[in-house]
Amino acid sequence: MEFSSLPLLLILHFFLPIHVSSQTINTNTTLFSCSSNTSISCSTFVLYRTQPEYTDLGSISDLFGVSRLSLEEANDLRSEEVTFPADQLLVVPVACGCTGNRSSANITYTIKEGDSFFLISTNAFGNLTDYHLVEDLNPTLEPTSLKSGQEVIVPVYCKCPDKTQLDRGIKFLVTYVWSAEDNIVELSKKMNSSRDAIVATNNYRNFSAAVFHPIIIPVPEKPHLPLLLYNTTPPAVDHSSKSNRKAIIVSTMSGAASAVVIWSLLLLVCTKFCHKTPIIGTRSAADLLTRNQSVRKGKKLLAGVSQFIDKPLMYDIKDIMEATMNLSEAHRIGALVYQATLNGEVYAVKQAKGHVAEEMRISQIVNHANIIKLAGFSIHEDGRIFWVYEFAENGSLDKWLFANPSSSDSIGHLSWRQRLNIALDVANGLQYLHEHTRPSMVHRAITTSNILLDAHFKAKISNFSMAKPATIGIRPFGDVFAFGVVLLELLSGKEEAIEDAEVGVLRREIRTVLEVEEERAERLRRWMDPNLKGLYPLDGAITLATMARACTTEDSTERPRISEIVFGLSVLSQSCTDPFERASMMTNSEERLPIKDVVVAR
Repeated sequence: MEFSSLPLLLILHFFLPIHVSSQTINTNTTLFSCSSNTSISCSTFVLYRTQPEYTDLGSISDLFGVSRLSLEEANDLRSEEVTFPADQLLVVPVACGCTGNRSSANITYTIKEGDSFFLISTNAFGNLTDYHLVEDLNPTLEPTSLKSGQEVIVPVYCKCPDKTQLDRGIKFLVTYVWSAEDNIVELSKKMNSSRDAIVATNNYRNFSAAVFHPIIIPVPEKPHLPLLLYNTTPPAVDHSSKSNRKAIIVSTMSGAASAVVIWSLLLLVCTKFCHKTPIIGTRSAADLLTRNQSVRKGKKLLAGVSQFIDKPLMYDIKDIMEATMNLSEAHRIGALVYQATLNGEVYAVKQAKGHVAEEMRISQIVNHANIIKLAGFSIHEDGRIFWVYEFAENGSLDKWLFANPSSSDSIGHLSWRQRLNIALDVANGLQYLHEHTRPSMVHRAITTSNILLDAHFKAKISNFSMAKPATIGIRPFGDVFAFGVVLLELLSGKEEAIEDAEVGVLRREIRTVLEVEEERAERLRRWMDPNLKGLYPLDGAITLATMARACTTEDSTERPRISEIVFGLSVLSQSCTDPFERASMMTNSEERLPIKDVVVAR
């Protein structure tokens, strides 16, 4: 007989909250209360007990929207390839701010089959939030009929220290869920805090009644927990279980088959034309795919292909040539980029160059709304390879920022709201690359020409020809610096130029603009893009300029993390006032012209 989980969920909903959801709402509301007029944002930590479904860095980083690298550093680990037992205490960095009258780190969570707000708050986040708060923050969702794939905002309890606490040497207020086995004296020793400080910070609450509820632990430095228990070796295969072995074999064969299909298609075309004399000045597809790759790397690339989220389609070269009229000037929209309509859909076709196999592997592993999508490829009989990308109707960002108003290429101007959204889109794309791919990826070519805009001006990062996995020598700080330059160009409407000693003009100018606080407002007004016509909030422009200066500081260790940038831009975007946007739209409406050309990854 089939067992229904509905009665059990109803029982849990009405009875378990007596000791979990009585999560003393009033106490927690007071403890984590804030005022948007006086509160500041900060980077802090929460202590998370691993749950059965969240026992490795990958799943925990995805749950909290932070990078594996930041988890690794916060917990003094030496490897990302670790698995923890359930109920293991971990330090999780979060960006904390004030939402309404409550201090929290707002985290996006994707609903899974069988989820409820109650189960999300208790089973997934381990009571670091409360399901009543999740309901309040997601008023458009029906709590009793959540659907798989829906996104909800989960407010995780956190707190920033005030000036008095900072003056007393308290650097962080760490959120911790009190358990039945806890002892205030032992906990204070473990956390390098004091009993009196913990009691006072928690408003002298009764800790015996705080089981399953979050409390605050004031600490002078990042928590250093006792030695973590984890396993760094993959689980052994149970050779006594034929069913397990069969499942593993089937899974392995499925992944290998996916890889073989793609590479067989490439090799088939290459083999077909190998006997032909190649045209002078070109290399065959086989050369492009293998000449610059050693045989040893071949196996690694083959394994990488099996990780593809969406398998690339192989287009018939005849269709490519027909759709572009044999790569005619009429269809050319970039140096080696052509507009083409294939199967009723408009695409951008780009002739490939460089390390083709590596670029394909990276382009297919990444999958994000703010990253240009590779739809497929095609191989010409002379050996040339063409990428087929999604089409970005509004072209590249540089054309909108740097176009000469008197030229025929002038296409109007971007409003303040559009520029802010573009910055947030690019930051979201970079956060995905830095913190949610495995291994972490560094783009290494973030420029306005590699940022494409779709029909709704959503920004998409393109050109992965220089992208590499993050290593000791290749760190995300370089992308943060490049993003800072893009911010300067969005603000000024001018292209960055390098002068003597490799000092950027815009970088030098913004430091001069911001160096004297009493004069920065007027200086910034004069420095901003005149095409904005003053239709922007001055405090927002100062905030963005300050962020750009921080991103482009010479000391890479002083630059903000991309997660901090995303948080700051999200807050700034939410505070952007409508009057500026309406006035800007009225001003620009007569300037906008149809967009005909697109730039895809040079």
